[in-house]
Amino acid sequence: MSPTRRDFLRLAGAGAMLLPGVSMAGMRAALSPQDSKRRLVMIFLDGGNDGLNTLVPSSNDAYYQARPELGLKGKSLIKLNDDFSLHPSLSAWQELYQEGALSMLQAVGYDRPDYSHFVSRDIWHSGKRNMTESSTGWLGSAASRRSSALLPPVALGVAEAPLLLKTATGTGLTVGDMESFYVDRLPQMPEEMNQSGALALIHQASSLAYEASNRLRAVAAKVPEGKHYPDSALADRLKLMARFARADDGPQVMWTRLGGFDTHALQLGAHASLLQQLGEATAAFRNDLAVDGSYQNTMVLIYSEFGRRVAENGSAGTDHGAAGPMFVIGGGARGGLIGKAPSLTDLDQGNLKAGIDFRAVFSECLRDWLGWPPHDLFDGKFADGQASAGLLKA
Repeated sequence: MSPTRRDFLRLAGAGAMLLPGVSMAGMRAALSPQDSKRRLVMIFLDGGNDGLNTLVPSSNDAYYQARPELGLKGKSLIKLNDDFSLHPSLSAWQELYQEGALSMLQAVGYDRPDYSHFVSRDIWHSGKRNMTESSTGWLGSAASRRSSALLPPVALGVAEAPLLLKTATGTGLTVGDMESFYVDRLPQMPEEMNQSGALALIHQASSLAYEASNRLRAVAAKVPEGKHYPDSALADRLKLMARFARADDGPQVMWTRLGGFDTHALQLGAHASLLQQLGEATAAFRNDLAVDGSYQNTMVLIYSEFGRRVAENGSAGTDHGAAGPMFVIGGGARGGLIGKAPSLTDLDQGNLKAGIDFRAVFSECLRDWLGWPPHDLFDGKFADGQASAGLLKA
C-alpha cells in the first residue's frame, strides 16, 4: 500500500471515529459563529457514586445505624451546617461552598429506578425513562438544533462519545488529547478511489474531521495553559477544558468522566481517593477561570448514574442504589443545599427515594443557562421542557 493511500485510510478512520455520519452541511453549520459565551461542563462519576458518603447526613442516627463501619464521623468531616457535612477528601470544596459557588441538589433520580449501570446510564443520557433502546442523547439532540454553533459538544478522555452527545447523524467531537486529535495534513485521495461513491463519502468525512480537529486545536492555541492544577488525569482534561471555555469560539458544551465509583467492597479508601481527585481538579478548574472571571459563564455539573444503598454490605462496601446528590460549581447556580433531604428510614427497597427528577435539572440547565430549547428532549411530563429543579439564581 502506498504511503498516500495508507495516510488517507488512517485519516478516514479518524474521521469515522470522531464524526460518524455528520453531513457536510451539518459541519458547516456547526462551524459558523455563535453568540452565547456560556459554557456547560459535565463530569460523569461512572459506577454509581455513594452520595451518602459524599454529602454526609452527619447528625442523622439512621445513617450511622445503617453504616456501622462506613459511616463517616469526627472532626475531619467538612461541616456545612448542623445536619450535613462533606467527605473529608473534598476539603478543596470548602471554600467554594463558603463563597456560594458550590450547589448540592439532594436526592436526584427518577421514578422506578433501574439498578443496572448500563440501563441507568442510558436513561440519564437519553433523557427517557421509558426508552427501550435509544441511539440518541438529549444533549446531542439539543445541540443539533442550533443554527449558529461554532463547535459541536466535545467529549474528552474517552475513545467513543457517550450516548448523551449522539444524534441520528453524529456524535460531536471525541478528544483523547490534543496531540492525538490533531492531524498534520489531509492526504489526497488516490485517483482510482475517486470513482467510488462510498469512498468519496469516507473522504468527505475525513475532510470534516481534519477541519474540525484543526479548528479545535486553533481554539486551544489562543489561550495559555492554566497553572496550579494537581497531577491527575481528570485535572489534565479540565485544564484543557478551561482553555476551550476561555476562547470566544470554543465549544459551548464539554463532557468527561471519572470512573471507579462501583464500590461494592473496601469502599473507604477507594472512594476517598476518587473524591480527592474530583475535589482538587474541579477547584483548580474554578480557580483557573476565576483569574479573568470566566467562571461566571461556566457551569460544572457533576452527576452519576445512581447512588448506593443506604445500608452497607458485608464486604465493607455498598451496593447499587437509586437517588443521590448532584453537584454544581460556578455558573449561575444559587449555591448551597437545594431540595428536600431524603428520608433514611422511609425507603424504597432499601434505597433513597428521588425528590428531584434529573430531567428537571437538565431542562433548567438547557433552557435557563444555555438558552437552548428543551422541548421534546425528555419523556413523560418533562416533554414540554418547562420543568425546573430550583438550581439557578432567580
